[in-house]
Amino acid sequence: MIVPLSRHLFKLIAEDVERWQVAEGFYISVNISPEHLVHESFIEDVELLQARLGNLRLMLELTERSLIVQPALVSDKLIRLREKGILIAIDDFGTGYCSLSYLQQLPVDYLKIDRTFVDTIDTSGSDVPILDTIIMLSHKLGLNIVAEGVSSEHQLSYILDHNVGFIQGYLYAKPMCSSDFTRWLDTRANEQNDRIKCKKCSINQ
Repeated sequence: MIVPLSRHLFKLIAEDVERWQVAEGFYISVNISPEHLVHESFIEDVELLQARLGNLRLMLELTERSLIVQPALVSDKLIRLREKGILIAIDDFGTGYCSLSYLQQLPVDYLKIDRTFVDTIDTSGSDVPILDTIIMLSHKLGLNIVAEGVSSEHQLSYILDHNVGFIQGYLYAKPMCSSDFTRWLDTRANEQNDRIKCKKCSINQ
């Protein structure tokens, strides 16, 4: 059942994206189930989605559990997809079957730190050793880092001070449907244009 549902999700994603007015290189990130990952149609399904996305960047988000299901098969599939320009992210890192060796063995681009570790920023003062270790490890491995569940300015400040490049959470935006996202994106674009105009005015003055 999960594989047909995943294919239907891919179809809906492609239809939504075709209605959006987004710039070339815009990232589309999709959660992948372990069952679909090892299914014989997975490569073809992803390639069809990528073709419909055109010049947008496709990223696949996998949980740690996904990586230990037939690891040799999974590794081969991810390598093939990476060769086609598809990005790979480990989702909710630190909450699953954690084996640090796969971070070096698999073609991983992004590490998404689970929100439970981000929450410790508010509850543990300045001492968040597990979060700091994950960030340090990611930097050493050359991985891009996404902090999940960022909901306060204090968390954001800590994350930025530790050179985490991306955030996800209510501080930035809540989950929304496609139509709401389109309006939100338009608002963000208008705000950015206003900031550019203000900057130009300041320079001219």
